[in-house]
Amino acid sequence: MRDKIKNLIKLYWKRILIIGAFVILTIISLAIGALDVVNFKDLFAGNELSWKILWTSRVPRTLAIILSASGLSVAGLIMQSISRNKFMSPSTSGTTDAAALGVIIAFIALGDQPGIIQTIFAFLFALISTMAFMSVIKRLKIREIVYIPLIGIMYGGLIAAFTQILAYRFEALQMMQAIGLGGFAKIGSFATVYIIVVPLILSVIYSSRFSIIGMGEDFSKNLGLRYNRVVFVGLLLIALVSASSFVAVGQLPFIGLIIPNMTASFYGDNLKRSIIDVMFFGADFVLICDILSRVIIAPFEISVSLTISIIGGIIFVIYMIGGIRHGKQSQRAAQRK
Repeated sequence: MRDKIKNLIKLYWKRILIIGAFVILTIISLAIGALDVVNFKDLFAGNELSWKILWTSRVPRTLAIILSASGLSVAGLIMQSISRNKFMSPSTSGTTDAAALGVIIAFIALGDQPGIIQTIFAFLFALISTMAFMSVIKRLKIREIVYIPLIGIMYGGLIAAFTQILAYRFEALQMMQAIGLGGFAKIGSFATVYIIVVPLILSVIYSSRFSIIGMGEDFSKNLGLRYNRVVFVGLLLIALVSASSFVAVGQLPFIGLIIPNMTASFYGDNLKRSIIDVMFFGADFVLICDILSRVIIAPFEISVSLTISIIGGIIFVIYMIGGIRHGKQSQRAAQRK
C-alpha cells in the first residue's frame, strides 16, 4: 500500500503541489479584507456580520478569480493549439479588445444594460474578430513565430483605437475606462463570470480533439477528425470565456499567454494531460497577484490588472527572447542540413 502511495506521489507530485498551493491561496484570499471581523474565531462563534461579509463579498470575489483565471488560461491553451503558436492568446490576437468594442456598441445602441446583454454583444464581436484574425494568419507565410502575436497586438490596437473613437464620440469614455481596468473589488457584479463553467467543461470534453488539431490539419483529417468543426468549437469557447470574463472583471492581460507556456514546461504539449493543471496553475497565479494587490497598500488595494501586467510582462519578455533564440537556432540547424 505504501509503495502504491509513493508511486502515485512520484507520478503526480506536480499536480499535488499545484492543487495544494491552490487550496492554501484560496483560504488566504478568503481571509484577507479591509475588515478584520472575518476570522475563524468569529465564524465558528456564528457571528452574523462575519458570515454575511464572507458570503456576499469574499466568496464571490474568490470564485470570480478562480473562474476567470482558469477560463482565460484554458482559452490561451486552446488558441495556441489551434494556431500552433506558443505566443497566441486572447490578449495578443485582438479577442479581448473586440469584446470591449462589443460592450461599447451595446451601451451606445441600447444604453445601460445588464451584464448578460453586454456579454452577448462582447461574445459576438470577440468571435467574429477572432475568426477574422485566425483566417488572415492562416494565409500568411511567416517563419518567425513571434511575429504573429506582434501582428495580433497591432490588430488589437486598431480595434482599441476604434473603440476609443466611438467612446469619445458618444460620451462613453468614463464607462470604457471603468470596464477596461481589470479588478475584483466589486460586490454582487460577478454574475457573468459563472458562464465560464460551461466552456471549461466543454474544453475538457474536447481536449483530446484540440490536442490532435495541434498536430496540423492534414494529420487531423487523416485520423477522421472534422478539423474545421473542432476549430470552430475552439473559437466559440475562446470568445465566450473572453467575453464573460471581460464583462465581469475587466481586462486581465497575459494570463492566456504565459500560463499555458509555464505549464508546458512541466507537462509538454499534451493538451489533454495538462488542461486540468492549466486551470489550477492559472488560478494560483491570479490568486497570488490579487493577494499582493490587496496587501501592498492595505487597507487599500492596487488594481490586479496592474500587478498581472508587471509580473506577466516580465515573464512574457523572457519567453519571447527564448522563442527568438530557439527560432534562430532552428533556422541555423536547417541551413546546415
